[in-house]
Order: sequence, then C-alpha cells, then structure tokens
Amino acid sequence: MILPVAVIAVAISGAFSSNAMNKKSKAFALRQGYTHTSPSSVCDISEMCSDVIGDFCTVGVEEVRLWGKTNPEATTCNVPLYKQ
Repeated sequence: MILPVAVIAVAISGAFSSNAMNKKSKAFALRQGYTHTSPSSVCDISEMCSDVIGDFCTVGVEEVRLWGKTNPEATTCNVPLYKQ
C-alpha cells in the first residue's frame, strides 16, 4: 500500500522539477540588445537582454529601450527585448 503512494509522489515531484528546469532555461535565453532611436538610425550594440517576456530591457539613467535583431545580419533592430 505504501509503495504505490511513494511511486506516485516521486513521479509528481519529478514532473514539477522538470517543469521548473524548463522555465529556468528560458530565463537564460540571452540576446544582444541594441539602441535604436529612429527607423533610419543604425542599431548600436549595447548590452545583453532576454527574449522571455517581462519588463522591457533598458540602459542608462534615461532608460533607453533596447531592441534585438531578427538575425545577426539584419540592418534593423525591431524585436522587443526584456530584462534578464
């Protein structure tokens, strides 16, 4: 009687821990952030941000918002990035 309950408890705790690990790995999905002041301006490299939705990634006292590129060769930076 105790063995089946213990097996179920281990299975449930394993499911929760693997779900937590999956969420943690997403938190470390870092992307290069770029400053982008207007559609015609160049994307200047700034600091690393995350692509996991949260508070917007900003830099400096003025909290300039940082953006990502769709791919490294892209000339525009219009992908929203978030704080790590």
